[in-house]
Amino acid sequence: MLESAAAWGAGCALAWGLSDVIARFAGRSVGVLVATCTMMTIGAALIAAIMAASGVPFDWRLDGIHWLFGIGAGTVIGSLLFYHAITHGPVSLASPVVACYPAIAVPISVALGARPDPLHWGAMVATMAGVWLVARAMPAEGSAPEYAPAVVRRTILCSLGAAATFAASLTAADRAIDIYGPWQTVLVVRLIGFVALATIVLARRERVRFPARAWPILLAFGVLDTMGHLLLYTGLGLPNGEYAIVASVGYTVVTVVLARIFLREPVSPLQWGGVAMVVGGVGVLAAFG
Repeated sequence: MLESAAAWGAGCALAWGLSDVIARFAGRSVGVLVATCTMMTIGAALIAAIMAASGVPFDWRLDGIHWLFGIGAGTVIGSLLFYHAITHGPVSLASPVVACYPAIAVPISVALGARPDPLHWGAMVATMAGVWLVARAMPAEGSAPEYAPAVVRRTILCSLGAAATFAASLTAADRAIDIYGPWQTVLVVRLIGFVALATIVLARRERVRFPARAWPILLAFGVLDTMGHLLLYTGLGLPNGEYAIVASVGYTVVTVVLARIFLREPVSPLQWGGVAMVVGGVGVLAAFG
């Protein structure tokens, strides 16, 4: 089972599905910027501790460092956009939109010289149609602030921006994992994220408060998000690593279900259809990519 890329992807889906809902509470407790910085810090400490305890060696090669910085930049930008969308807008909208990132990777691959066949283009169109359906079928929820038209539009734009940066990061991650392995890749990316975000926090000279009730939320957020990346990157390094992507996109189903149960967000049948189109389209892209 542990040799199956899909199994690692399924573990990633569960971890990310939980962390996405927790991210909403983390962002609202200390702010999106501080919450994301804390998540990066906890993640780096967790991976460093596991590597030290298990004796995983650290590779000091520099020939692939540009890939690590590329993933780090993409992860920071994408995370800030995504967590802003989740904190201020409907979780059941932001999550499926961001899940389309493998479809956005298709035109990126064309820019890098790839020549996708009609099946890939069809799957990309189906995925983006699913995203459109999720957004178009968003039910109105009275006067709730997260359902205001301006907030919904901003949620869609931030989520699409996050999907684009995650797609670019995934391309770089595939190359970095071949050089450094999944553990070191996640560790360095988390360290880059911590340095970048801590610099922004300090430059803004805002007083940062961490209420006692926020720490369990921030800890869970940091652990789950980091483990999701580690599970995905481990799956990518296995034979048929593309199946890890297929399974990982299932996180959006977990997130929408949890948002429906715990956040009481309404999800229409058409939205569920859009979620199914996103997952199915990404599945075709990964299976035949």
